[in-house]
Amino acid sequence: MRFSIRTRFIVLAGVGLVVFLATTFFLTRTLVRNTASLAEQTRLVEVLETAYRASSQFNEMKYWLTDLAVSLLMNAETRARAARASLDDELDRLSAVAPQAAGAIRSDADRVMQQSLLAVDAYTHDQRVLGNSLMAPARADMQDADTKLAALVTRLREESRSLRDRVARQTEQTLHLALAAVAVAVVTGFALTGLLLRSISLPLARLVSAMDGLSAGNLRVDIPPAGRDEIGAMSRTLELFRESLLARERLSRERDEQRRTIETAVETITDGIVLYDNDDRLVLANSRFKELYASLQHCVVAGVAFEDIARAALDLGLHDPGEWSREAWLQHRLNEHRNPGGSHLHRHGDSRWIRVTERRTPDNGTVAVYTDVTELKEHEQELRAEKERAEDALHALQRAQNSLVQAEKLALLGQLVAGIAHEIKNPLNFVNNFASLSAELLSELKVLLDDAVPHLDVAAREEIEDLFATVTGNLKKIAEHGARADSIVKSMLAHSREGPAERRPADINALVEESLNLAYHGARAQDRSFNITLQRDLDPAAGTVEIIPQDISRALLNLFSNGFYATQERHRTCADPTYEPTLAVATRRTNDAIEIRVRDNGTGIPAHAVEKVFTPFFTTKPPGEGTGLGLSLSYDIVVHAHNGTFDVDSRPDEYTQFTVRLPCGKVAEKSGEADR
Repeated sequence: MRFSIRTRFIVLAGVGLVVFLATTFFLTRTLVRNTASLAEQTRLVEVLETAYRASSQFNEMKYWLTDLAVSLLMNAETRARAARASLDDELDRLSAVAPQAAGAIRSDADRVMQQSLLAVDAYTHDQRVLGNSLMAPARADMQDADTKLAALVTRLREESRSLRDRVARQTEQTLHLALAAVAVAVVTGFALTGLLLRSISLPLARLVSAMDGLSAGNLRVDIPPAGRDEIGAMSRTLELFRESLLARERLSRERDEQRRTIETAVETITDGIVLYDNDDRLVLANSRFKELYASLQHCVVAGVAFEDIARAALDLGLHDPGEWSREAWLQHRLNEHRNPGGSHLHRHGDSRWIRVTERRTPDNGTVAVYTDVTELKEHEQELRAEKERAEDALHALQRAQNSLVQAEKLALLGQLVAGIAHEIKNPLNFVNNFASLSAELLSELKVLLDDAVPHLDVAAREEIEDLFATVTGNLKKIAEHGARADSIVKSMLAHSREGPAERRPADINALVEESLNLAYHGARAQDRSFNITLQRDLDPAAGTVEIIPQDISRALLNLFSNGFYATQERHRTCADPTYEPTLAVATRRTNDAIEIRVRDNGTGIPAHAVEKVFTPFFTTKPPGEGTGLGLSLSYDIVVHAHNGTFDVDSRPDEYTQFTVRLPCGKVAEKSGEADR
């Protein structure tokens, strides 16, 4: 069809509307004309009724005039005049339709009224002859008026009858024409509607037949040719739908082929492969995955949710949640699956290790690769054990190497220091010996001169005594400084001794207590006025540690001696009478070490000197009161010989704290290596 269904319906509705309007116009015009005729007929009827009333009023006037002429009563005259007034009113109405007839009748009525009243007046004066002569023309006028009224009524009746017949004929014609118009409109409407329905139903039936064929799977069914109407658009749409179905069928075949290719490729992979859609439901799983999870055969079905598979695997003991609760492990696994970011290593209940690698697909699905890494894990554990053994051997070798290097360094330094010390010691011995000998000879000389000196004069005696005093003082200074130099040489020799002594387990608290008592009594032996408060906080759990006891004791003696010296110096220079020299010793065992803290409230160490306290020959004591080797020797003993740490913290005129940490067992070895 060239026109659309909408246009056809509009045309059909337009034709029906035109027919309806034409019929309505025709019937309306006919009804208007009939209504005018009926109105005219009604007017004629009203005029006819007026004529009848005029005739009645004229007859009543004649009656009362005749009665007045006979009875001469005033009531008859009043009635006659009232009838005449009513007659005038009716004649006024008739004047609009028949003015000439109404005027003639009015003239006759006037003459009748006038002649009758003159005759009544004559009868009143007993002039009967005159009255009769006057009544005769009045009667003639009455007859003439009756004739005119009868003629008017007859004419009006004929006109009314003629108009009624014409209206009846027009009404009948209008009815016939209306029926004919309605019949024509109905027939035309049915014909046009039939044509319209036929133009729609036949193509639509062919279209429905084609749709039924497509629904039944017959993609080769004939589709009606596409026209310009809506059915044509439906045909084009159906053709496109068939083409899409054909393309879909082709794509489905290609997809099936690709799926079979993918499944074949997936089946050849030695790892387990599982594909989930964007709703986390299983799409496919290869045979290797089913072998790895043989007990999950009832769950490995397309369409099953991942959560159901994971829960079933957990119920069957295929996953080891470890320290996790079942629900916590399940939620953790679901989070891993929904937010894939790499590989996860899972342990099966049968001691197998499975590496799960998950990735998102372009359509927001998930592909998971399950790899049995049990052998790799075992090999990795073997390699780790071999690595640990190799690392232990390397650590031992490094420790031995470091010990050898340190021993070689110490040996070289010891040889150098020992050579220097020996070279110094020989002349120093001569100085000390000859100083002592000179003192003895001077004493002997003084004895020999005791007899001769008194015989000398006073000035000579004073000069001799002054010389003896001066020489004696010089010899004493030489002896003191020689002893000081000898002490330095001995310390150098001790610092340069070759090789460490044997390690053995030692009770650290007992060693600390012994060293503290030895230092305290040694200080008391040198100075009877020495006094200090000792505070002990020894951890009972400190226990034993494998050390060189005599070396650690030597280091502790140096720390205690330094603390005693610092507190005595502050006590000597402090203006606070409440100051009390105090030295605190504490031990603690930590997870991997034993800690010894020595704290005094002495003079402290200046900030610029803290970093140098472990440097050989550096000392904060005044010249002649320290060798500068005590802390250096102690640092070598703790750090180099025992792989420990040696820290210092000090604030001038407040405190100084040394912290020694001695590692335990293997930790000692690794700690020493890390420090190096």
